[in-house]
Amino acid sequence: MPTEAETTNTTTSENIPQTEPTTENATKPTVEYYDGLICSDNMTDKEKEKSSFREFTLIYPEKAFNIGGYRSTYNIPRGTASKEFKNIKEIENSFRELRLYDEELDINFLVHIILPPNYDEDREYPVFLITDAQYWLINVPDMWQLISKGEAAPVIFVTLGHDYDSNGESDPERFKEFAVNQKKLLDFITDNLMSVISLNYKTDNGRSVFFGHSLGGLFADYALCNSDKYEYQPFANYIIASPAVWTYHYDINVYDIENISDPHAYEREFDYFERNESMDKKVFICAGEKEIYKFNAPELATIPEESKSLYERLNARGVNTELIIYEDGYHTNYVEDMLKDYLKQNFPPEA
Repeated sequence: MPTEAETTNTTTSENIPQTEPTTENATKPTVEYYDGLICSDNMTDKEKEKSSFREFTLIYPEKAFNIGGYRSTYNIPRGTASKEFKNIKEIENSFRELRLYDEELDINFLVHIILPPNYDEDREYPVFLITDAQYWLINVPDMWQLISKGEAAPVIFVTLGHDYDSNGESDPERFKEFAVNQKKLLDFITDNLMSVISLNYKTDNGRSVFFGHSLGGLFADYALCNSDKYEYQPFANYIIASPAVWTYHYDINVYDIENISDPHAYEREFDYFERNESMDKKVFICAGEKEIYKFNAPELATIPEESKSLYERLNARGVNTELIIYEDGYHTNYVEDMLKDYLKQNFPPEA
């Protein structure tokens, strides 16, 4: 998969719709949308009108293609033989699919809510939010199975990605959301997405988790350091994985950095500690030891070095912070096991 730490300035498939046409059908399969979504009061009338639960389409290309041409960005091969298909199919009944529109960003987001085994609608559960669903949703079934096997306590997984009518995998698009429009995105996640989740399911915000990797890790850092600006506090824990903070200020002619007004604000934690004396959050920072850039920039701090610097700054402020630099880890290969280990360690089996 393309990653920010391994970017080269080349033409990629991000400019080409990843369509999945099958045979020509006289009638396209329809997708059923459901009533019953409880919307946040923060949502506009247009957002409410365009948001809805719907039938599960993720592993059904014919239905997904009726919505748009980018289902393949979720990295689930066509057909029923792949491990990714089988893993999701096995727990399909635990998935709830939601289109959630944001008017400020003008994006149809695709949200999947994955309920834990033996879900009890009268019980509160922590939420484990996974951004960049196009990359990381395929890891959720293995995490779900850890709960099923009694190796971790139950949580509600929520994944956030683009609906199939736009390319959420494109790095320039991700930079636009996670960096240029990061305030709008955090407004959406805090006031719309997580409010909607809490209105439709019973959630335990005091144990909930926010996960972001790479550009998503850059955004997780921003979300953490700007969480104090919101009355609603949906997260107590943050995973900042391989934060690509170099993209704020180092130009490789891929990212729209001229629209970043303060490219080094992350080094001051976005002035969080000018507004607050302490930070009541638990933070896990991680990166791969061998992460490198595929461009010549010897003066640029590496992602592991930036991760260590962030840890040192937060730790000096007394924040409950942990750092792991994974030996022999590259930009993405450590993430799957890291997520499973985090789940088991932070949500141990219930007695």
